[in-house]
Amino acid sequence: MMNRLTLIALCLTVFMVSCEKDVLFDEPDFDDRLVVEGRIETGQPPFILLTRNSKYYGTTSLSDIGNSFVNNAIIKVSNGIDTVTLSELVFDTAGVSVSIYTDPVFFTNPDQAKIIGTPNTTYYLWIEAEGDVVSAVTTIPDAHPLDSIWFIDNLVSDRPDLVRLMCRYTDPPEPGQYVRYFTNQNNTIYLPGLASVFDDRLINGTTFDFSLDRGVNRNDTIDFSDYGYFYKGDTVSVKWCNIDFATYNFYNTLEFELNSGGPFSSPIIVQGNIQGGLGVWAGYNCSFKSLIIPE
Repeated sequence: MMNRLTLIALCLTVFMVSCEKDVLFDEPDFDDRLVVEGRIETGQPPFILLTRNSKYYGTTSLSDIGNSFVNNAIIKVSNGIDTVTLSELVFDTAGVSVSIYTDPVFFTNPDQAKIIGTPNTTYYLWIEAEGDVVSAVTTIPDAHPLDSIWFIDNLVSDRPDLVRLMCRYTDPPEPGQYVRYFTNQNNTIYLPGLASVFDDRLINGTTFDFSLDRGVNRNDTIDFSDYGYFYKGDTVSVKWCNIDFATYNFYNTLEFELNSGGPFSSPIIVQGNIQGGLGVWAGYNCSFKSLIIPE
């Protein structure tokens, strides 16, 4: 079953560690709330990670992360016609018990699954857990895939093994298109770039070429000497996902916060779409393009 699961990337918050000198912050009163990381992609069932938030300034551990997951929630997803109640699946990952809510019918008898991601469809999410009720709405828009991808090399004189991934995209004439992308290197997992979302405010209705950074795992140390590059011999796949504005706005503000860096930077208010809670309920219309870069 796991090889058909589309795993949702965990956005882990980096907390400030202790310093030599005490620093005082005016931290607002802590508001304990449900945090939703949910998605539904074309051809896939809904997936929900449900946790509790933690204090911005503090310490955390693997045990804290495991304890943050919310169990035994009642989660329903509707497309306005059919409604499905999701089941909780529990996995052990790196010693942490992770709960994912989804529709197991999809994995045993997909033709009988009531809710599968479909273009131009709106999906309603409702969650009741530990005395709280939250809700959200997302829409899977039309697909506007990349026209083509290719690579260019010989960009770094002392690193002939590095190449840049290039893309061509034709934006439709209708304004208000939003995209999130992921890349896959050598058939591993799809990872988002550090800045993974785009809008079409400056390129509406045009065809243009651009480079696309290799996606990264934010839990790993990033080597900026080769950040964004692929390597000769790589097999590369791009997952190009059309999204609605609410999904774009969430990841745009989240990535701005994560990329701002520094323990003394002012916290950014991440703009989620969860009524009564935090996080995102995101609809994705995904298309794929792949290439093999010769040695």
